[in-house]
Amino acid sequence: MEYMRIAVITLFLSLLCRLCLAQNNADIRLEDGTELPSRYCYGDVSYGLSGIPAGGTFAGCGVIQKEGRWVFNPVTATQGITVFPYQCILSYTVNGMTVQKVILVQKPLTILLDRSNTATCDGSFTLWAEMLYAGAYDYSWQPAALLEKPDSSYSMGHLGQTQEFIIAVRDRSTNCTGSDTITVQRRPQPELIVLPADTTIIARTSIQYRLSGAAEYWWHQSPWISNTRSEYPVAYPQASVQYTIIGKSEYGCLDTAYANVTVKDGMQMPNAFTPNGDGLNDEFKIANYGYQGVEVFRIFDRWGRIVFETTDGSRGWDGTVKGDPAPSGNYIYHIRLRLQDGVLQEFKGDLTLIR
Repeated sequence: MEYMRIAVITLFLSLLCRLCLAQNNADIRLEDGTELPSRYCYGDVSYGLSGIPAGGTFAGCGVIQKEGRWVFNPVTATQGITVFPYQCILSYTVNGMTVQKVILVQKPLTILLDRSNTATCDGSFTLWAEMLYAGAYDYSWQPAALLEKPDSSYSMGHLGQTQEFIIAVRDRSTNCTGSDTITVQRRPQPELIVLPADTTIIARTSIQYRLSGAAEYWWHQSPWISNTRSEYPVAYPQASVQYTIIGKSEYGCLDTAYANVTVKDGMQMPNAFTPNGDGLNDEFKIANYGYQGVEVFRIFDRWGRIVFETTDGSRGWDGTVKGDPAPSGNYIYHIRLRLQDGVLQEFKGDLTLIR
């Protein structure tokens, strides 16, 4: 009887020892058998888990069973969490015993890229990145050769064609890393052409312009233009002027062209006229000359008598005197004009009437 009592006690102690040994040896490890880290960078990465002894179940912090494997995922573990670092508990239960591990998930490296200005017309551009969570970070842009400060959150550069940039960020406190990409579009600039670009005209005449090379046009601070938004405007320059024309492409890129106009104030008076009613050179009048007003416009015959007189610049001598045809021969004209700048200028010369 005593023997049986001793055997039962021995068996109980043996089972109790095995249970204590199993509990002391229970553990959670990675799938490859290595020790389970206690700190994780935030990221959508699945870490395979294994329990010791095998055959148990996992629960808690971001654990799911996937295709027969137990995995831990930091993103799953922190769903709905906004305050980091985040601490949670991962547990493993086997043979009625549970072992727990405390897991710490670091803050996400969320990069906020400024995508409001990702196109350039002249090749110049800026890159700017900001982190969602405060902290000390190291930055690295690639390709670095196109940037002035490739190791800064803000940098400027110049490119000749569309280029994708990659930014890599490292959290100095956790050594976690993250990256993102942004593409800078190189837009073609318009090549604005204005015709004629340089021209000389007689005062009080017009110029027909033709523009090409852009989608929209703007004659900037341009006087005497029929339509400052037209590609086919007519100009009526009253003085020499340089026109500035801005062209904009469909992408919003700009180009500038210039049109120079020289206005000649040269009196274009014929030295002979033929008032025969054929519509050609039938009048002797002031033409193609810029002025404010006519002070004197007289024509004299060879004896000094006035045969025509007016202060109306639109009128001319039709070769008659008091309604009768004046005889062929030589006459003298005397003209005094007030020019555009207010200065008086006189013109005198000989005129031949031919019939």
